[in-house]
Amino acid sequence: MKTHLATSSIAALLLACSALLARPGVAAASLEHGQRAADAETGYLDIASDPPGAKVLIDGTDTGKTTPQPKLALPAGHHKLTLVRADGTSRSIGFKVEAGQTTKLTIHLAS
Repeated sequence: MKTHLATSSIAALLLACSALLARPGVAAASLEHGQRAADAETGYLDIASDPPGAKVLIDGTDTGKTTPQPKLALPAGHHKLTLVRADGTSRSIGFKVEAGQTTKLTIHLAS
């Protein structure tokens, strides 16, 4: 019985969603609102290093990017940036990203 109710609920939800998407103005407005909400919670980090070419880690996660890195999108809030040179030299720094703003950092890595 529970499975039947769950299946019916899912079917009703899918039907409602397809009806909403069939109305372009409503669907576009909903998507636009969602994008504005996401933008309101996103900030950007502009990273440069001396020398350039350092691996970029954000909050301990390798981003797969190297410096310089303009306009890296991040959730607003406090983060930790770690830059790692090919020789293993690294430097970490805490920073804050404000929603809708760009934080610019230039990190000097000792040789």
